[in-house]
Amino acid sequence: MSGKSVLLATVALYAAAELAAATTIRVNSVAQRWPWNNKADIRYTITGGEDLSSSSFHKVVFTAVIEGVTNTIEGSSIGASAKEGTHTVTWELPSGIKSETCTMSATIGEAAFPSGNDYMIVNLVNGSVHYEGLYATQEASNERYNTDAYKEDLLVLRKVPAGGTYPTGNNTFYANANSAKTWTTDRDYYIGVFPVTQYQYRKITGTNPSIHQSTIAGNNANHRPVDYVSWTNLRGTASPTNALVPSATGTFLQRLNHLSQTASGLSGFDLPTELMFEIAERAETNAVYFWGTEISTDYLVCKDNTSGQSTVATGTTSLPNRWGLYDMAGNVNQWCLDDTSLANLANAPDPFTPAYGGSATQRQLRCGNFNTATTDATYSVRFRASCRFSSSAGALNKGIGFRVAIVAR
Repeated sequence: MSGKSVLLATVALYAAAELAAATTIRVNSVAQRWPWNNKADIRYTITGGEDLSSSSFHKVVFTAVIEGVTNTIEGSSIGASAKEGTHTVTWELPSGIKSETCTMSATIGEAAFPSGNDYMIVNLVNGSVHYEGLYATQEASNERYNTDAYKEDLLVLRKVPAGGTYPTGNNTFYANANSAKTWTTDRDYYIGVFPVTQYQYRKITGTNPSIHQSTIAGNNANHRPVDYVSWTNLRGTASPTNALVPSATGTFLQRLNHLSQTASGLSGFDLPTELMFEIAERAETNAVYFWGTEISTDYLVCKDNTSGQSTVATGTTSLPNRWGLYDMAGNVNQWCLDDTSLANLANAPDPFTPAYGGSATQRQLRCGNFNTATTDATYSVRFRASCRFSSSAGALNKGIGFRVAIVAR
């Protein structure tokens, strides 16, 4: 989508008072989207911006005056980058704005974390949403998010950027997999860095259905993935093609959407489609497993490193993938949005449209779980990136959990 014309236009140049005089920001334009709605694309240029190698983090703050009313927009609330160059970021205008003039200025200040929209952070206490950028390395970002806070009151999701070329499926890696296909996405989407934990599920719903609630050696029970949740528990009776209606008293996903929509205007959290899950798991790799050609307990949570006892706290037993996503193989099987009606996902219209035949009662799963050994010829194939398997939408199992995703609109 793009602005048909510049309905709201402004140019302003400001030096950041808190930073070196060489750091400046210029607002080039604010174009309201066509067909006219409350989304506006802010285009701006930064000179002498954020330098991640020096751990000097910046933030952008926009100030818009419309019909005498001042609106302050924190850059982190819309994912604005403070790096050198020209950027475009989307702002949701206050409802009812029809004015053709807007005076917008911007400043740059110091920040505690990198700017950008590589990560979405949802506060499960008040529903607020903000964005953060990558550190100088993926490993540094992993260290930031693989901490207690992001397994409790904060839900962290990683961006899969639009425009990338992402391989999925391969019949040579798994006989019942989709045909090999490379997708080019037209929208950003975000997917949970971790499966939803027991603490987070309880925070949203007030309940914890998990079988594995005890504390075991080296594990915080709160940080173990929630289990024993069915697809129906999470989404109600809605079909995979229906958007979840936010509700303060509904399912986990409905409540999460209600909380975030009330605080930030953002809703649309759901399960990932199978293709969204596989694209995120592979992280642009194309091998039997997301880490390579040979099975390895370094990257998965399985019977070999849990003694088949139970789940483990997320992010503690296995290494993440290239994008910093943890437990993408093992620990718990994870629900996807699709049913079983499409035999070959290479025939899907896009990665964001779930397969749904209308009468299928099974729902797809990915990942494999803690109770499978690497030597188990029947079930260890589920650790492969292309493997598909399913269960009844109402199935409750101690080895099934989920992670959250959202498609940028």
